[in-house]
Amino acid sequence: MLRLMNIHKAPLSTIDFNDEAFRITEDLELDRVCASLQAVGLIQPVVLLEGLEASEYTIVCGFRRLHGLRRLGMSEAAATVLPAGLNMQDIFLKALWDNLAHRQLNALENARVLFTLKHACGVSTDDLVRQFLPMLGLPAHSNVLLAYLSLHELHPDLRRLLKAGHMTLATAERLGRLDTAAQAAAAGTFAKVRLSASLQREVLDILEDLAAMTHSEIAGILSAPEIAGIAGDLSLSPFQKGEQLHALLYARRYPRVTGAREKFQAAKAELNLPGTIRVSPDPFFEAPRLRVEFEAGSARTFRQAVESLQTACRSSALERLFDISWGRP
Repeated sequence: MLRLMNIHKAPLSTIDFNDEAFRITEDLELDRVCASLQAVGLIQPVVLLEGLEASEYTIVCGFRRLHGLRRLGMSEAAATVLPAGLNMQDIFLKALWDNLAHRQLNALENARVLFTLKHACGVSTDDLVRQFLPMLGLPAHSNVLLAYLSLHELHPDLRRLLKAGHMTLATAERLGRLDTAAQAAAAGTFAKVRLSASLQREVLDILEDLAAMTHSEIAGILSAPEIAGIAGDLSLSPFQKGEQLHALLYARRYPRVTGAREKFQAAKAELNLPGTIRVSPDPFFEAPRLRVEFEAGSARTFRQAVESLQTACRSSALERLFDISWGRP
């Protein structure tokens, strides 16, 4: 059990605001805190840990409240002080339960908690999986633990993208496993483009494949002038930039498929088929096989579609559609 000292007034000048060993909150969001402090004052005392020197304190609970008080120019705060020499894990658990008692932690905060428990408190991997993952509302599986530990290493700019909803949690976890240079390069690119969840996954797959195939670094791939040009093109929307980025990387990863697709599109255009008729090739052009579909809302539109297909049958471009495959690009 933690033994608490009496509540007293702690001068803000005696508090080490740089020591964030027990911090859990990802964003301080001081505007709302300051508005609350101005309206009703400090309702709940903060919790501090007594330092080696009697005039020095470490923040345990109340980071936002204390930063808010300092912003407002206050000189002291009501505080409960824990005596020096307590077990690190016991102190951190007090901070954790203080947060869990009134809110659900976000992914980055969960990552911070697990990282601190493992590296600062010395909690074993088994205990993290069995006890603390369920406490945080996460599945008790070692892969989940590894994913969140990597998430803690995420670049600050990538953290902002995740919090803004521009990046999925799965993408953030994968990026957290990359080196610092790769994360910085990804942050610079992803800040200017928007990718759907599926395209985020595909882009990361392609980047990893290209790095392995060319014996290069992901940071170097993303720093290519063509990619910078797409990201900086003011005429494109963020989602259009994302589509072009994916197309560029896909073409580099699968040049033969991309070349075959371009030839297919050119030959299909020569058939001059109406938009109601869809002609699709084998997905990877591995077989000379086409899928033809059309919709008709009346006998007249049905006949028109059939007539268009009959005209296409007499075009030499039709032969080229069947000649274009991965084996015969």
